Amino acid sequence: MTETTTAMRFSVEPIGPCRKRIKVTIPPEIVTEEFDKSYRQWTRSVPIPGFRPGKAPRKLVEKRFGKQVAVEVKQSLLDNAYNEAIKENKLSPIADPEVDLEKVSVEPSQAVDFDFTVTVKPEFDLPEFHAIQVSVPSAAPTDEEVDGAVLALRKRKATLRPVKKGGVENGDVVTIKVKGTAGEKEAFQHEGLPYEVGSRMLADLLTDGLDEALLGKDVGATVTAKAFVPPHVENHPLAGADLALHAEIVDLKRPELPEVDDQLAEAYDFKTKDEFLAFVREDVARHKAGERDKMVEDLALAQLLQKTAIDLPDDLIRKEGDEIARRVAYELQLQGKPEEEIAKQVAEVRARRSEESANELKMWFLLDKLVEKEKILVPETEVREAVAQIAAYQGQSPEQMYVLLRDSGRLSSLRNHLKVKKARARLRSQVKVTESGAPGLPAEASAKAGAPPKQPKKKSEAEAEAAEPAKKKATKKKAEK
Repeated sequence: MTETTTAMRFSVEPIGPCRKRIKVTIPPEIVTEEFDKSYRQWTRSVPIPGFRPGKAPRKLVEKRFGKQVAVEVKQSLLDNAYNEAIKENKLSPIADPEVDLEKVSVEPSQAVDFDFTVTVKPEFDLPEFHAIQVSVPSAAPTDEEVDGAVLALRKRKATLRPVKKGGVENGDVVTIKVKGTAGEKEAFQHEGLPYEVGSRMLADLLTDGLDEALLGKDVGATVTAKAFVPPHVENHPLAGADLALHAEIVDLKRPELPEVDDQLAEAYDFKTKDEFLAFVREDVARHKAGERDKMVEDLALAQLLQKTAIDLPDDLIRKEGDEIARRVAYELQLQGKPEEEIAKQVAEVRARRSEESANELKMWFLLDKLVEKEKILVPETEVREAVAQIAAYQGQSPEQMYVLLRDSGRLSSLRNHLKVKKARARLRSQVKVTESGAPGLPAEASAKAGAPPKQPKKKSEAEAEAAEPAKKKATKKKAEK
């Protein structure tokens, strides 16, 4: 147990991993001073009939407002004591303090004794990381990966043709008359909603069983399925509801893929087929390089974790689950991942209550320690750039998204996320990397995750391009040349 001597007296006692009990004694002089200050403020600000502002006798103010003043004084004393205890003992709290206010009473000229519990960052030394060695696969794209990315881009330029024979197939676009119910209550209804079979995304909802129900059906058929709001979406009116879908197929079209030729290249604003294919290969290579970098970071962090003893309480792991999920969602949104993939990964993070989720939290504290040691900062320009990226993917203006994140309290989480991201990059730049003979990424994964070549400059797409990081823009301009 450690003790410090100030105007207030504190004793700090460890009571478990990341937990401290702080006992506080506030001397009578400070209590009296706080009461005097509060009464002066009440006398000046609260009108009392028959007296000018600030001239009412204190006895009268005490009689009328004594209880309110006592509550105000108690809260002020507790806040001051907490802030001073944290400063004096150099603690790093990561959650609000726990204190039973009902057990604390305050009276003028009387000392106040109470205690509170605070959860702090774990205390540990960051191991040396410059000698770490990791082995990862080559980032060179394979022909299969390039073919997969080209196929994805062909699908974007496909022509939808009415299906005259046969039922619904995977990849078809159906128009459905759909009604959603939550229990016995109707939640929504649409007369004609487009749906790509296999995407699982129906407007802003994730479907469960709709694809399987539609396959093989003809126009006029009715099907049932389930739906829910993606886990990372906040403040949705249907969040948490188990929705039942009742859908009727009113139209069926099938995409007709264009050939890989100069005409397709021109549709993506390239002059020739060869220029188009070269850009796709470079784009897949950029994506694989990003995946390779992340693998280097993860492997290096895993080695650091093995060398570091970090004890965390179970309740901290549970409380941090949602914050970890938000960080995952931010990262995937910044990468422009599909809503289905974001929802799947966020749901997996939230569902984990195991050693793996504890390790993720420990890795976050390792990176936080690295941020502190390396004095890593995030300028406001970088925060604005990240907000612009998220806004572009969400179809909102950067200003709207900034206000939304700020007012919902998520802007600080985004700023912390960017610090941790820079810490990962700093770690990657310091470790020793060798290439292994492991196979590359699957073509399907590369096709889904790769960023598309430049599109014709429609307004919304131009706005999205304006939000891209400068490094990515430079890469695109180089490809154009």
